[in-house]
Amino acid sequence: MIGGLLKSTSRLAVLAAAGFLVTGMAMPSAKAADLGGDCCADLEERVAELEATTARKGNRKVSMTISGQVNRALAFWDDGRKSDVYSVDSGVSRSAFQFDGSARVNADVTAGYSFVWVLGLGARGHHVNQLDDDGNTAGNFGTSVDAGAFSADSLPAIEIANWYLDSKSYGKLTVGRINTAQTGTTQTDLGGILVIGGPQMGLWNGAYYARQAGGNLAAAPSATTPLTPTGLTWHAMMGGANVTIAGTSRADGVRYDTPTFAGFSASVAWAEDDFWDAAARYAGEFSGIRVAATVSYSQIRDAEADTGATLVAISPDIRKWQGSASILHVASGLFLNGAYLVQSYNGLTAAELVGGVVAGGNRPDTKYWYVAGGIAQNWTGLGKTVLYGEYGKIEDGATGLALTATAGLTTTGVTGGPALTGTVTASEVNFWGLGVVQNIDAAAMELYAAYRNYSADITVGATDARIEDFQMVMTGARIKF
Repeated sequence: MIGGLLKSTSRLAVLAAAGFLVTGMAMPSAKAADLGGDCCADLEERVAELEATTARKGNRKVSMTISGQVNRALAFWDDGRKSDVYSVDSGVSRSAFQFDGSARVNADVTAGYSFVWVLGLGARGHHVNQLDDDGNTAGNFGTSVDAGAFSADSLPAIEIANWYLDSKSYGKLTVGRINTAQTGTTQTDLGGILVIGGPQMGLWNGAYYARQAGGNLAAAPSATTPLTPTGLTWHAMMGGANVTIAGTSRADGVRYDTPTFAGFSASVAWAEDDFWDAAARYAGEFSGIRVAATVSYSQIRDAEADTGATLVAISPDIRKWQGSASILHVASGLFLNGAYLVQSYNGLTAAELVGGVVAGGNRPDTKYWYVAGGIAQNWTGLGKTVLYGEYGKIEDGATGLALTATAGLTTTGVTGGPALTGTVTASEVNFWGLGVVQNIDAAAMELYAAYRNYSADITVGATDARIEDFQMVMTGARIKF
């Protein structure tokens, strides 16, 4: 749009000049020949008026670049009893506008900004569930905004808004709504699968409710119930957002990045009153083999829930190590990715005080590991075709939490049976998947189709909750601009 306005402005200026010259030809020759008089002054004044009323690309000192992407897909799902197909905005890599700009302060320092506007609510892939194809009830991710309407328009959200000072010698300081240091540290990928694949397990099916083997569907979450998981979702079984979407970490704060030296760089961030993290990264190539790796550590001691709900299921002192690595053989296109996470709970919550594996004791560590491999080659001439397989496992994602009757589970697995309540004494979630990504370089586009199967073993007290497997096929495209 801005580019079109600029072109329109240029055309108007040319037409103004042409109109002036035509008018001048009808005037006395002495006036037409007076090129150093009022002629140019009037034309410059008219151009200045047009510029003052027309959108421009940035100002005369700070640039502005608009970029972004649209990523839409069809999601075919089966929870073991019911199946359906939804049109969704991919949770793995959502649709967004991005505005970036910068200005050179001197030969060493550049000042700039970044502003990212995304699809916040509205048919996002990890917000929809069996009861809501618009995704605005958001499962355990938030509260309803459409109150049961048949459909609802999407709502935008500001994901990133910050300014920075970047020195070639001393590094980069960023202030505002930022990606913290650990962002992306589980997502190192040289193969090109992150448009749909990758270790962020919850971005496919996080808000879907668990289905028991007898056909019972876990109840929707209750805002009045202080213990979780309430309305047992896959998100809750997999350990919550700190685990299932660990590659994403945004907050209001400050971040510092060192300059890159011999392929190494480091970052540290502080945010949200009681949060900090640090990360180290490396990338290099040796004899046709590319390698990349990253590792991070974070500590969250913020007892205020950003969603407005009571924060009782999440420890007020979470400490987490996570990292990932990727290796690519350039000539053959063969690649291998891996990621690992361990999250420890060092502050007691209401759920742990009431139940827990040991009443009054902390939950056991949640552990997650992931591996993916495949091949990326340009067989079609359109761009690289990526074929891949992936596997992941989360241990003790919900272990130590107390299930109440509002979770909706029954001892028989059948609707109307006795409520299954008590402490989760063991939990494990596994998933495996296959996928293909076709890059179309001429259109900055990626077509994809992928399949995933999720399975869960949840034990409440001594009773197996008997959770059905969840399957999904996701097919769509991302186009960047």
